Amino acid sequence: MKKLAALLALTAVFLSACGNNTNSGDNGTTPSQTSGTVGSEKSADTTQAAKATEDAREETEITQDSETSEEVKESQPEQIDNATNGILVAYFTAAENGENDAMTSASKLTFRGEDMGNAEAMANVVASYTGGDLFSIQTVKDYPLEYNDLADDAKAEQDNGELPELATSVDISGYDTVFVVYPIWWYTMPQPIYSFLDEYDFSGKTLIPVTTHEGSGLADSVSKFKELEPDATVLEGYSVSGGSVGGSQTDIEDWLKEHGF
Repeated sequence: MKKLAALLALTAVFLSACGNNTNSGDNGTTPSQTSGTVGSEKSADTTQAAKATEDAREETEITQDSETSEEVKESQPEQIDNATNGILVAYFTAAENGENDAMTSASKLTFRGEDMGNAEAMANVVASYTGGDLFSIQTVKDYPLEYNDLADDAKAEQDNGELPELATSVDISGYDTVFVVYPIWWYTMPQPIYSFLDEYDFSGKTLIPVTTHEGSGLADSVSKFKELEPDATVLEGYSVSGGSVGGSQTDIEDWLKEHGF
């Protein structure tokens, strides 16, 4: 079983004010939720996050799915048989892992007539275009959905190197390609994504990070994927700013087409 390598050696760390609602940088909070597979066991050893430098304190980099009511346009691409194409689209969104049904306080958009988090909407676009299977990463833990509380909770998880227990699981043995869709929080992946990568052995598979952000892009996603899954092939991935998710379907599909999907 593979050891989890240095989860939180964050090179860019937390910003100072959790409650800052400015539009520069990644300044929202998204509760981390994960759904993992009960597959290979890995160690839960973690390391303490590095101390923030004075320069890092000047930045505002905590992400959440930005609020938007813009509807994602619905397309109808040719569907591929999920049983044979070997593609899994796993996603984590705060909107499905809150402590209450407060969708109005979580960032969301309307996709095909349903309210959902930005990451879920992006995952739906990827799954619809590629014909992949959707999988929601969820945690046993509930997260607060109020902005400041979420920011504090996300920061505390990262500071403590927590790996939230997963509440959902999937058999990944039949998948060759796994898209992992999530928001960027505090310059890195939400802790539930670390749990997801720690839970499964992705050796021999292709991993593709897809993120929603408020200034960080993919952040350290690619390097962390390679560090945690050294025997997997990790592609560069794709990112969309939170406020642009509603109109991003065409761009996402063009990116997928460029990569042969």
